[in-house]
Amino acid sequence: MRLSDITTELLQVAIGLYLERAYQNSDQIPESVRQRAELPPGLAGPALLELDIFERVPADAAPEEAQRFNLRLGNAGYLHMKLGIDRVSGTDEFVLVVDTHDKHFAALVQGGEQDQYRALVDRNAGVKQAIESAWAEADLPTFQGYLRQRLKSMKDGAQHKNAQDE
Repeated sequence: MRLSDITTELLQVAIGLYLERAYQNSDQIPESVRQRAELPPGLAGPALLELDIFERVPADAAPEEAQRFNLRLGNAGYLHMKLGIDRVSGTDEFVLVVDTHDKHFAALVQGGEQDQYRALVDRNAGVKQAIESAWAEADLPTFQGYLRQRLKSMKDGAQHKNAQDE
């Protein structure tokens, strides 16, 4: 999807599916997450992604230049997981991703905490998979969907070229 295709309505669907899988029930969703999840209606592209609730990467980039937008929604056991809107490298296309945001702690984990950390990483990976699968089922733009589309386009292009060569 292009930057202009990122709308409040699309993100509300993505957020809803995210929250359903990240929290066992709606009573577990912290108020700060509920507030971040409420997007103003009718916005799209830069007007939407300039909202303060979105973290930009790089932080000082204009929306048109950003490589990623993050919305910190967490999960029932870890508040730092994020819904990411990532630019596909070398393109103007964006896809939805879940950033578990837990790998950077690995070097800080002490020996006695390794089992707890591994359990956290495994739990987060399961939540990530559940969310991204739900997005794919809802036909939202995911990286896997982007790759499938590109491979199909390449295959179709090769078949078309072969047909012209015959």
